[in-house]
Amino acid sequence: MPKAALHNLGCKVNAYETEAMQQQLEARGYEIVPFDEKADVYIINTCSVTNIADRKSRQMLHRAKKLNPEAVVVAAGCYVQVAADSLKEDGAVDVIIGNNKKGELADILESALKKRGRKTAPSIWWTLHRPETTNPST
Repeated sequence: MPKAALHNLGCKVNAYETEAMQQQLEARGYEIVPFDEKADVYIINTCSVTNIADRKSRQMLHRAKKLNPEAVVVAAGCYVQVAADSLKEDGAVDVIIGNNKKGELADILESALKKRGRKTAPSIWWTLHRPETTNPST
């Protein structure tokens, strides 16, 4: 059974969405562990309401990768919306999920873990943020 740890930064909406993401993972058989424990997946639901929130979001993403360098680290939430370009270049982040895709976390994570099993880095960004009318082969 894979282990997942979640951390929430920010408002009550983020707290609610983090609980919903946890329920998705539990329904797929994940064991939820405290954030400071070793996990296979770390999900950080980020905030970007202030510069301090941005910094805390970055710190938590890097902290997760330090806890288990082999884990899949997921950045979700508001910081993703404003700092997507820098997150794509951040070696601590494996999967980037915008606010509009949090409800698909379990499916996205399953895809990322399959790619990781094939020894390729998850390439989730394009899948999540391309316009619906865009042809993925272009």
